[in-house]
Amino acid sequence: MSDRPSAPTGGRNTRHPTGIRVVLAVLALASLILGPAGYLMGVRAFAHDGSAAEWFTLAFGAAVGLPFLAAAVATVAGDRRAALWSLALLAWPLVFVTAIHLAGWDG
Repeated sequence: MSDRPSAPTGGRNTRHPTGIRVVLAVLALASLILGPAGYLMGVRAFAHDGSAAEWFTLAFGAAVGLPFLAAAVATVAGDRRAALWSLALLAWPLVFVTAIHLAGWDG
């Protein structure tokens, strides 16, 4: 059982839904930008630019880790719909990896 009080009407806890959605939007935006950017830099990395492994780690952390973090935040906040949308972002790496390679941007 949770120590948090439930909503006064017995429904879900919606004390700060706007704040939670803003946090989730920031995490989603970071995932949508940093994932492809990190992957593209990893594919194009040369010996003097830095390690490709570092860029791929950034890309994986952003494209997979941030959606899981957003889903966890939404779940704790009691927002199931936002949690599902956050998990839907896990399809994004398939899209941008395919687009980068089909467009010929992989160097």
